[in-house]
Amino acid sequence: MSHLIRIFLVLVMLLIGVAVAAMFFDDSGYVMVEFNGWVVEMNVWSLSLSLIAIFVGFMLINLLVKTSLAAASGSKSWLGNLGNRKKQKAFTAGLIALAETNYLIARENFNKIENDDFDGINLLAAAEAEKQLGQPEQAKSYWRLAATYEKSTLAANLCLIRDALQHHLPDEAMTLIRGLNQKQQAQPPVLKLWAQALGQAGKWQELKDNLKGWKKALGNDYELFMQQASKGHFAEIASKEGAGQLKENWQSLPRSTRKDPAQQAAYIQQLIDQGMNTDAELALVEYQSSAPHPLLIPLFKLIKLPNPAASIKKLEAWLKQDSLNVELLSALGHIAFNANDKQLAEKALAKAIKLGNRREDLVLMASIKESQDDQKQALQLYKQSMGTD
Repeated sequence: MSHLIRIFLVLVMLLIGVAVAAMFFDDSGYVMVEFNGWVVEMNVWSLSLSLIAIFVGFMLINLLVKTSLAAASGSKSWLGNLGNRKKQKAFTAGLIALAETNYLIARENFNKIENDDFDGINLLAAAEAEKQLGQPEQAKSYWRLAATYEKSTLAANLCLIRDALQHHLPDEAMTLIRGLNQKQQAQPPVLKLWAQALGQAGKWQELKDNLKGWKKALGNDYELFMQQASKGHFAEIASKEGAGQLKENWQSLPRSTRKDPAQQAAYIQQLIDQGMNTDAELALVEYQSSAPHPLLIPLFKLIKLPNPAASIKKLEAWLKQDSLNVELLSALGHIAFNANDKQLAEKALAKAIKLGNRREDLVLMASIKESQDDQKQALQLYKQSMGTD
């Protein structure tokens, strides 16, 4: 519209100029143009109108060309936007089908955009669909492709590492982890998988050494991994050098290590596995002199002694301060049962079941009822245990 306005203003100004000049001089003028044998004669009015017509013509042609180019460009853009909408529609439909567990439909939609750039997210989704459809190799292929995109490389590698661990290939998992950059390796999900890989590979000492620097990143998982690593390490010592060497090795460790509940739990577990229940009981009581610890309390259930007086005394003292503690009641019931004190076991388990209704307590109580020839109550307890976690 601005072009047309400018043309109109120029035309008006020229016509006004010619009209004023003709009126002022009272002469229409004369112009002759000769070119290559052609002769054109006209007055000033005709020349002005011709020039104006030529100028307007050029302006109109210029406007027409620009409009045509803009239209062509707009068509191209429109076609491109149409293609992008179709791709986005397939991507969205695939994600929805994946969430709805319609994996075949998800696969169909993701196949349409396999070669398109969605920062690798479409490939991750396609891999999940293939995994759910029982096509692990195709899923791995998609994960490897997704790993080539900067934004999805960590997620894709995490999937590949988990897949290797699920198939008990710890060396492959560690190779993938070591292929990550330092920033990626320091991510908590990577460190957790790294710890699992070292555990699967039986590299207990390496796992223990690494866990010292991973403690903050692993958070609550640290104690579980340290317990696993220590247990594996102590089991190696016991199997190769005997239980006596196990005790000597433990005593030679730094005080800070022997005060670590995760390592204490692993050591006591190994004592129990070696049949050294007396030593295990003494350690349990000693290491919990001030307060009970969640990692150590369950180990009371594994002690098998005819007279675990120290353990029972300690558990009963804690229960006086916290009579509704299900873990303590359960531990007391199990250790009393192992000592053949069924009266104490039944009393403690009855209260634990009332408060917690846990399977292990229900099964043990059912066993006590069976020994008392109370088959009806035993059967009821067994049925009740089947409906619990």
